[in-house]
Amino acid sequence: MSLPAYGEPLELNIRPSRQVASLLLAIHLTAAVVIAQLPMALTSRLAILAAILASLIWSGVMFWRRTPKKLLWSREQGWRITDRRGITHDLDLLPQAYLGNWMMVAHFQTSRGKRRAVMLARDSCSADGLRRLRVMLRYGTPKH
Repeated sequence: MSLPAYGEPLELNIRPSRQVASLLLAIHLTAAVVIAQLPMALTSRLAILAAILASLIWSGVMFWRRTPKKLLWSREQGWRITDRRGITHDLDLLPQAYLGNWMMVAHFQTSRGKRRAVMLARDSCSADGLRRLRVMLRYGTPKH
């Protein structure tokens, strides 16, 4: 197997991460278990549990919406992202990035100045694509 050239275009087909979704669920379930055990009136606990449930639903919806379908890079076009609605945006890569063991966060800026963070866990896309993205985030993209 030959390795792709460093300057070869990168195309990542992204799916929402089950690991991140599981983490969101675990956080909310932990909060619900703690609230259920507190010595307070039942109505107060139910109100807080309803708020936790609403937070879980909102977090799930936002997680789904903010996970892009595709992340692309090429020498000719630079960085491009396709969102869940199928709309493609041109982006500029910002220098700050988080490169952890099980996830990475890349920061971008649109031509209008709006900032966008893309969080990718190990199960968000192919291992080869994540490895190539990690190299690009750490060492920069190839110059023309």
